[in-house]
Amino acid sequence: MILSKFVDRVIKAKENVNFIKYFKNTLWLFLSKFLGFFSTIFVGAWVARYLGPETYGLLAYSNSLVALFLPIAMIGLNDIIVKELVISKNNIESSKILGTAFLLKFIFGFISLMILAAFVFLSNDFSEVRTLILIFSSFLILQSLEVFDFYFQSEVKSRFVVYSRIVSVSISSILKIIFIKINSPVSYFAIVIVLELLITHLVTFIYFNKLKIKIPIFNFNKNYALNLLKKSWPLFLSGMMYIVYIKIDQIMVKEMLGAKSAGFYAVSISLSEVWYFIPNIIAASFFPAILLNKSKDQKTYYQRITNLYSLLFWIAIILSIFITFFGEWIIKYLYGKDYLDSCKILSIYIWSNVFFFFTTISSKWLVAEGYYIHSFYRNILGAILNIGLNIILINNYGLTGAAISTLVSYAFVGLFYDLLFKKLRINFQLKIKAILFMKS
Repeated sequence: MILSKFVDRVIKAKENVNFIKYFKNTLWLFLSKFLGFFSTIFVGAWVARYLGPETYGLLAYSNSLVALFLPIAMIGLNDIIVKELVISKNNIESSKILGTAFLLKFIFGFISLMILAAFVFLSNDFSEVRTLILIFSSFLILQSLEVFDFYFQSEVKSRFVVYSRIVSVSISSILKIIFIKINSPVSYFAIVIVLELLITHLVTFIYFNKLKIKIPIFNFNKNYALNLLKKSWPLFLSGMMYIVYIKIDQIMVKEMLGAKSAGFYAVSISLSEVWYFIPNIIAASFFPAILLNKSKDQKTYYQRITNLYSLLFWIAIILSIFITFFGEWIIKYLYGKDYLDSCKILSIYIWSNVFFFFTTISSKWLVAEGYYIHSFYRNILGAILNIGLNIILINNYGLTGAAISTLVSYAFVGLFYDLLFKKLRINFQLKIKAILFMKS
């Protein structure tokens, strides 16, 4: 009954002339992320097995610490850039958007890099962690090159980004295997992770030029930059809090329980977050269509959001059940017996995906409705809740407590926050209807 209702909705969706366009784009995005999935599950597990829980924990900790500074570099522009490109009227306007966004992201990336560098050199952490953090800090500058990805997103031409990912993932996977075979230190693997992102952006830029897109990329407009910053500050603050609430548990685990525990926890996170490509792809691919429907047909707009919520909810439920029952077997045969302490954590942490999948779509909904400030409110409350629960539960229940803290904070952000504000309750209703396969 449930399946037949969903199939009926898909058939009706095909009546829309844009369906095939967005569907093909989604398939390309899935191919790209499947490559990342393969790399994480097999090559990533091989790296973790080679490094061992303690060293792998240091690698994950360093990456998470740098991630806390990424929102400063991104300054909340990502979704706004895509939205602006979708509604831009000509190449001159697109040139202004891309050029201004690129320079803003580069400037703030450099600022965040300087802040992180000062933090690293003033800290008393030992040299290996310091080296890893400095390597990963390259992300702060490289993220400015994402503007070319955003252009292809807005044009629903993600196949070019997929080509870039095929090249970068292939090269990085080969390098990781080589470094394992020659017994390389952990810093080599950090360099490969950064190199993968660099190659992705460079190849995307090559395709941008190869297609002879008549858009000068360095067309910076000061007034437009100020306008972007005015629009983006709530999303910037939201991004800061978002990163805190999704990364702080990894940092707190390392600081409170040690690097080895951080390694066990990192494996659980890796096997949970590897599925994030599903909502991220669907949200990125269908966000332009959602924006177009908002102005044309409010009923269709809400129905499409409900359909996305429903699809993602049931995918997350199926995945969570599968990982709960087979997680121990997966960890044992992919990561080895040294990581079996990750099993119990994974069986709890994986259920946070249900709410993360909701959060991905609801974040797009907040942007579409112009409720930017609620992205900030939601994430700051989620961060406070996660930190508070971690302090209490990690002390009392160790790694299990950290996983429970994440599950509870994700549930609040992904579902229950909408109940706090009258104008957001429609979004809560859409989620409940999606779970029950009710029409909007």
